[in-house]
Amino acid sequence: MSAMPEESLREIAATNEPPRTLASPEFFFLLQRLDRLDEKLTKEIRDGDQKSEERISAVEQKLSQRIDTVEQKLSQRIDTVEQKLSQRIETVEQKLSQRIDTLDDKLGNLRFWAISAVITIAVGFIGTIATLLYK
Repeated sequence: MSAMPEESLREIAATNEPPRTLASPEFFFLLQRLDRLDEKLTKEIRDGDQKSEERISAVEQKLSQRIDTVEQKLSQRIDTVEQKLSQRIETVEQKLSQRIDTLDDKLGNLRFWAISAVITIAVGFIGTIATLLYK
């Protein structure tokens, strides 16, 4: 057991009688045990908190790494899709330009033909009118 408090020892020495304190040595022994238990529990709680913080930090770090990896992959995929779309748009633009050029050529030929036809008809009418006038 633990040593008695000083008050109890002085009282025993002065009166040669058992101490008349409110607390017995067993009570002080229990108080000391409670203090030790409290210290152990406090230490275990602190250790547990520290371990929890370490685990949380590790999980946060892993999540950050995975998020970074996913962001990189998404960026690469988006870039790939943008390149494919750009290539397809350029191909469609080239095809449209070729078709427009072809249509322009056809329209140009059609205009030339139409103008030629109008001139031919006009010359024919003029010739007919001149022939009628000379008769």
